[in-house]
Amino acid sequence: MSLKLTLFASSPEALAELSLKLPHADDSTAVSSALGSVSALALEIERGRPDLVVAQTAPLGDSELRQVESALIASPATSMILLSPERSPEYLIRVMRAGVREVVPTPLTNGELTAAYGRQIERVLAQRGGGRVGRVLAFLPAKGGSGSTFLSTNLAYALAARGQRVALVDLNLHFGDAALFLSEAKPAQTIADLAREASRLDPTFVESSMMPVAPNLTVLASPDTPEGAMDVTPEAVERIVSILRGRFDFVLLDMGRIIDAAGVRALDQAEAVYITLQLTLPFIHDAKRLLTLLEKLGYARDKLHVVVNRWEKGGEITSADVHRSLGVTVDLEIPNSFAAVAHAINHGIPILKSAPKDAVSKALRKLADRLAPAGAEERRGWFGLSIR
Repeated sequence: MSLKLTLFASSPEALAELSLKLPHADDSTAVSSALGSVSALALEIERGRPDLVVAQTAPLGDSELRQVESALIASPATSMILLSPERSPEYLIRVMRAGVREVVPTPLTNGELTAAYGRQIERVLAQRGGGRVGRVLAFLPAKGGSGSTFLSTNLAYALAARGQRVALVDLNLHFGDAALFLSEAKPAQTIADLAREASRLDPTFVESSMMPVAPNLTVLASPDTPEGAMDVTPEAVERIVSILRGRFDFVLLDMGRIIDAAGVRALDQAEAVYITLQLTLPFIHDAKRLLTLLEKLGYARDKLHVVVNRWEKGGEITSADVHRSLGVTVDLEIPNSFAAVAHAINHGIPILKSAPKDAVSKALRKLADRLAPAGAEERRGWFGLSIR
């Protein structure tokens, strides 16, 4: 399978240096290059429609980012890796909004460029039907106030921090607020806006409707009014999740308590469903009813996982009691750290950022490590490089 690769740098010397940092391309790879201004790069993208662009630049200004965005919109199948000395979160978000898939900081260290290059080649293969698709994980509250949205949003951040490209979809269609857990910004578009344009649903349209909230992490917000949920059809949800599976390493679905037809379409694509509860009888009672419903819908027990939130050692009800009652082993215990969690939620900041040493952050990293272990998925790929 042929690959079209474009390299960009400000000078011939920088271009030569960049080419030496990449794995050697075989005869199936057509390599082109662009030098000088961002205008030259944008023109090369629009004319050549490459599969992958690797560009080394100084920090880009607003006008240059607009040129990049315009070119990537004209060539929606193109993935772009940007090498830049600018590392501020604000700059990374601006670059991602322009359509850049990965930003690798310079000077390069520890094979970061090779790893990013491998991920993007795998993405090209997936888009063509020749590679794996992303993993879909669904999060369901056993009862209101269980902490399911906190879990899904902060796990999404933890996975993104590991270099995974993550999409978070808020499928609590009537009263979802997942975006607030990660950012104080108001989403410009929601899943309802996408569903109203069902005939236009393609990867470019879906991704352009999402809100970047951190490097490698974007959110598709729930409708901004409860009545907007009526516009979100099961067919639209199925199509959106399917598109995201082909574009992201992980797709996390923050579900509401009501499992309707749209929710079932989403759950059908999930490889795992995480049910969040707390160690009180009402939560366990509702969790049992939820598990029974999911089994009646045809979901196997090995797909269903239980997460205990606000766990405390020595409590009257234990995780072992949950196992005996539900017949499902508790997959993860999130410690009770009310003050740190409340502070993170109230400020729209992931707890791994606001309190990285907190016990809750450690538990979330443990789950992220299990889902995306460092190096566990590496294998030999195109050009002999290691692909994650």
